Amino acid sequence: MSYSELLPANRAVLFANLGQALLNGEKFPGVFDSAADISPRCYAAKLNQLAESVRQEADKPLLELIRESGVFLPWEVRFIQFGLATLRIAEVFARLCDYYVLIGRSSRQLSAWLAGSWLLCCFTLAYLLYFFAFGAQTTLTSMSVCASAAVAGLVVGVRLASVFLRNWVEPDSRFWNAASRFPQIRSLVVARSVYQYLLNLGLCVQAGMDLPRTLGVCAKSEPVDWLRQRYHIVAASVGKGKNLSRAFLESGVLSETRITAHPDESKGKPARLWDPGIIEVVRQSFDEQLRYASKVAPLLLLAPLAVVWLVMAFSVG
Repeated sequence: MSYSELLPANRAVLFANLGQALLNGEKFPGVFDSAADISPRCYAAKLNQLAESVRQEADKPLLELIRESGVFLPWEVRFIQFGLATLRIAEVFARLCDYYVLIGRSSRQLSAWLAGSWLLCCFTLAYLLYFFAFGAQTTLTSMSVCASAAVAGLVVGVRLASVFLRNWVEPDSRFWNAASRFPQIRSLVVARSVYQYLLNLGLCVQAGMDLPRTLGVCAKSEPVDWLRQRYHIVAASVGKGKNLSRAFLESGVLSETRITAHPDESKGKPARLWDPGIIEVVRQSFDEQLRYASKVAPLLLLAPLAVVWLVMAFSVG
């Protein structure tokens, strides 16, 4: 998937257009045709091909064609599967749009920081070659080699941009799985999960589904393996007669995250997990922690660079 296809702003527009087409009364595959006309150009060919595939392979499950289209990421397909199962696909597209809006806010700042950090890396690489390989001698050969190394670093950076962006936007990526070993990042990962889990829970309740089935369907929609297992434990506990709120607390999910906002309890009524006020609190917490992570992530590049420059300073001295 190309860099432009992975941009949060583009994906937010894509899902907004898909949801709007459904709200306008379009059916599949016309939804994909409509979205292809007004979505960013990077999706047009694949959406048109998906629409054509749905028409030509009418006997094939829609979800399978969606999975094979190359338009959607694997974790998004999980949510789409949830939407099709609950007949709330328009709402699911809206949730995915909202997710990319949140991710996009932090991505702009993160991209600027990472671009600057990578430029500094390339400059450091060129300087290391100049200092250690050529003994700080300014010759045509040394300057051309150092410049070539810097340009090569920039080319590698451009190639890596898509890889990093995909890892940033996918909740179950290797980046998030590795980073979640740190408590601050783990809290962010869980906040995102709880937010989307509660949204899905609310959609199922609105659809009139019974609670045991609701919890099972919501658990399956979670893209992160270890969190999905926790939600299945909640579903099993409720199936044995335990209260939902108690089962959710005992699962340990909430103990893994920090809630940085508080619900309005002025009405004096106990809030249900899927109440809009509770969901908004978790959403705000996720947003705040995401912004914090976007500021911290560039330090993964800057910290090693600082060490290199300190070593070089001592070497020169």
